[in-house]
Amino acid sequence: MRSDRTRSELPRLAFIYSGWNSEDPPLLLAEAAEGVASLLWVLPDARELPRAVLRMLRGLGDVVDVTGLRGEAAAEVIRQHAPTGLVCCNDSYLVWAADVAHALGSRFFTPETAIRLTDKLAQRRALRDHGLPTPDFWDADELVDDAVIDSIAHRAGFPLVLKPRQGRSSQDIEALRSPDELRAALPSIEPGRMLIEGFIPDPSGASQSAGSAPYVSVEVIASDGVISVLGVTGRPPLAPPFRETGCVFPANLSQRARDDAIAAAVTATRALGVETGPLHIEVKSTDTGPVVIEANGVTGGGAIRDLIQHGLGVDVLQLAMRLAVGEHIVFEEPPSPDEVGFFFEMQPNKDARRIVSVDGLDDVARIPGVERVIPGLRAGDECSWRAGTTGFIAAVFGAAPDHAAANRVREQFYDRMSVTTTNA
Repeated sequence: MRSDRTRSELPRLAFIYSGWNSEDPPLLLAEAAEGVASLLWVLPDARELPRAVLRMLRGLGDVVDVTGLRGEAAAEVIRQHAPTGLVCCNDSYLVWAADVAHALGSRFFTPETAIRLTDKLAQRRALRDHGLPTPDFWDADELVDDAVIDSIAHRAGFPLVLKPRQGRSSQDIEALRSPDELRAALPSIEPGRMLIEGFIPDPSGASQSAGSAPYVSVEVIASDGVISVLGVTGRPPLAPPFRETGCVFPANLSQRARDDAIAAAVTATRALGVETGPLHIEVKSTDTGPVVIEANGVTGGGAIRDLIQHGLGVDVLQLAMRLAVGEHIVFEEPPSPDEVGFFFEMQPNKDARRIVSVDGLDDVARIPGVERVIPGLRAGDECSWRAGTTGFIAAVFGAAPDHAAANRVREQFYDRMSVTTTNA
């Protein structure tokens, strides 16, 4: 969507900007808002931002510094600028943004919904209460004695999955394979931080092609209670223990598996109480049907946004902005791309602790279909599986005519990279 209106004629949109590395750079955010809204940059913690970024933001719109203010107090400052709506793309500030939006009377997630979208324990409870299948789960703080641990071992078996209640990018997620490993992990757990759940079993049959993980993400847009699906994104196999290695759009699914994933995502959207806003919902295939892994109240990360824009010509962030300023957006049928977009990452081995050398990036750039090579860790950098998806060595972005061709790009990417690490 583009408009001939001047900035002063456009609705004003409060954009919660934290500078977190998962957020797009300010210039790209401003480009997404072009013709849709005049951006009001709201800074929940300006102390985190370099001066150069602050200068850039002031050149792209008005800036409001509400560092340290809680929801209602921040809303009083923001209200003076008369925003029409509000957008937040950082999970860490979603609950705070919901409190601000509630005080402003803006279209956004309710504070209760924002908690469900950011706290995986609250989310699991909401999904279970709505009748959706979930693995067994426990607040790690409640595992206080051997009797409780023995009960969990008897009920759920092993492996169990230990994960942050509030986290991103597969960080600090690990498998616990015995009661002894569970007991050893508990003393180091920070109170209120971790969730333990049963492992969602892999399907015995192939719901996706070879070279794919058994889960997908469904990209959802809710508008005044009407739920639209933009598409389903697939994943290559994970790197141990649970690190993502990229994404493929659209997913290589059978029609039935695709329909099942979409139905689970739509039901989860309603279970979490989402009326308006973007959602990124991960769904795993199992022998007994789809299981929602997690739902996030933000647009899919930078790679997914790029893949959807590349494949469909649709900017999911701009859709979120349009929703926020009052537009009603409905897709009767998910659009269909002509190509298979891919984003593949190479992760360090699980035991690696430092990168010694990285070679092959120039050769990777010459693989047909690769449009962009993204360097990650460099020689001398420390590495750890706990960094999750963000601790990658290199990544490639591009498009292929079909899924088989995309898989060949992934194989060539790994073949042409030469990486040396040390475990010390």
